[in-house]
Amino acid sequence: MAARPRARRGTGQRWATGRLQPWAARMEVQEPDVVVRDVGNRWGTYRPGDGARGTMALHWALFQLPAHLVDYVIAHELPHIRIPGHGGDYWALLRQAIPECEERKEELDDLGRRLGLGDIRDNG
Repeated sequence: MAARPRARRGTGQRWATGRLQPWAARMEVQEPDVVVRDVGNRWGTYRPGDGARGTMALHWALFQLPAHLVDYVIAHELPHIRIPGHGGDYWALLRQAIPECEERKEELDDLGRRLGLGDIRDNG
């Protein structure tokens, strides 16, 4: 019998929350709240909230991918706590945590096209 969607989202949320700390520490940002839900054709999003935390939303399908790509998506959203958009400062901060971020982005984009979720968008 398959797990219920709500149970799967809860498992993904607990797993992702546990993975935030090392990436947030490397980028010197506060850990955001995490929710797992359908975020359309994105793997994840970050929305500022009251204070410095904000909320990171991760697509439920993300947790079917290899762990290094889940980590990449989590790390990809964290710089937005300090930097809006995907300019040079954003990529420098992400590269501080994941020096091979461009390779992981390409791998995720390729996989996303094959799964029908599209690329990680560079529009904030």
